[in-house]
Amino acid sequence: MNRILLFIDSLGAGGAQRQLTGLACLLKEKGYSVKVATYYDHPFYKYLLDENQIEYECFRVNSKLCLPKLVECIKRFKADVVISFQTDPNALACIAAKICGTKLIVSERNTHQGITWKDRIIFQLYRLADYVVPNSYSEKNFIEKYFPHLKSKTQTIPNFVDLKRFSPTDRKEYNQGLLILSVASVKASKNTKNFIKAYHEAFMRGCRAKVIWYGVNPKQNDLAINYAYANECQAMIKELGIEDFFKLMPKRQDIENAYREADIFCLPSHFEGTPNVICEAMASGLPVMASNVCDNPHFVKSEENGWLFDQNNVPEMADVIVNATGGNWDLQAMGKRSRKFAEDLCSEDIFINRYLNLIKAL
Repeated sequence: MNRILLFIDSLGAGGAQRQLTGLACLLKEKGYSVKVATYYDHPFYKYLLDENQIEYECFRVNSKLCLPKLVECIKRFKADVVISFQTDPNALACIAAKICGTKLIVSERNTHQGITWKDRIIFQLYRLADYVVPNSYSEKNFIEKYFPHLKSKTQTIPNFVDLKRFSPTDRKEYNQGLLILSVASVKASKNTKNFIKAYHEAFMRGCRAKVIWYGVNPKQNDLAINYAYANECQAMIKELGIEDFFKLMPKRQDIENAYREADIFCLPSHFEGTPNVICEAMASGLPVMASNVCDNPHFVKSEENGWLFDQNNVPEMADVIVNATGGNWDLQAMGKRSRKFAEDLCSEDIFINRYLNLIKAL
């Protein structure tokens, strides 16, 4: 099992794409022959493959026309194992691996809040996979409850974080002008509008911490609905008169520097798997404010390394913002606990060793 093909929709600026490219690099370090294949040409993370001299192929077709290309790619690369990430690539990989007689690990990146007809089809296709790997314990519980036939082949592998790239600054000084950082796509599922409302309430109560949210995508690389939502958020910030304190910014590749510039991290989303950005923030030594959903309480312990809140309760979110920025908290000590949690839960070694155990068991 020495030749491994990793398959995903694109190398765009998403959490699943970051994890897959990282997995490719770690497998290459362990001596495996590795190739990455996608069908959309969004090369945000391609530089990581280039730096590690990992072969990459983009089919440049939509998902409906991808299957023959994927089958051809598996055969040409002579893959022993295919590892796929995300729902549509997983479905394609199930069929392609069956045609090619190749071992398959599918990584389920969703955190399901219900079941659709498409979900039922996808999880039936997962019967063709050798392992199903959710990246959150909440998703594992969902799979075992609604699709018990997959229980024996389902194993959780939480996301990893690069503990060298994401590390605390040597010295951080705190003052009245605290900076709250958020890193997430500006879209409804990430709850940007409610967070803007909550910050405005906190602002009216005297909070003068600033917020920078990195996550605005260029229009050509984003869904139209998300682009419209981002515009609505910008308009809301202006209407509330907080544009000098709350900034929505484009995504950036050197995001590790943004963490080092911040004092507190916040992720107010409605649902998460293993949130990459919370792990990165913890590794960077930041206290974390987060919605009390899915696996977030696994990483954020209230008043130990951060604060949890009901993401639908704007006054409660405002209370947490005021408390976190104006309370008598030792933010440096909380940040150190965050770093320790990241080392214990999200290291590269834990991540790659769990994947290696699955590969060796095939």
